[in-house]
Amino acid sequence: MAFDMYAKDRHKAIHNQDEYIFSFASEAPHEFPQLNALWSKFYSDFNLYPEQAAALVHELLALHARYSPQGGKGMALLVLRLAQFFSAAACAKIGVRCAGD
Repeated sequence: MAFDMYAKDRHKAIHNQDEYIFSFASEAPHEFPQLNALWSKFYSDFNLYPEQAAALVHELLALHARYSPQGGKGMALLVLRLAQFFSAAACAKIGVRCAGD
């Protein structure tokens, strides 16, 4: 099962094996409010505003900076993949449609 995200013709997904990033985010909820909000709605259908997508980029990079020793190379690749997606949506001022399973 995957959590699918769409921004016009772009598509990314957060797969079951990727959900561990939310465990890291939950350790510091005040530092990662958008990631924790995303996790709280993970199994729902909802939309993100471009401003929320921009905030997610910054939170993902901060998450990586803080937890990279524990997350390793896999986390770096995941953060980069998601940050690129959210950054493209934010820069183009496109909302992100999310669909949970």
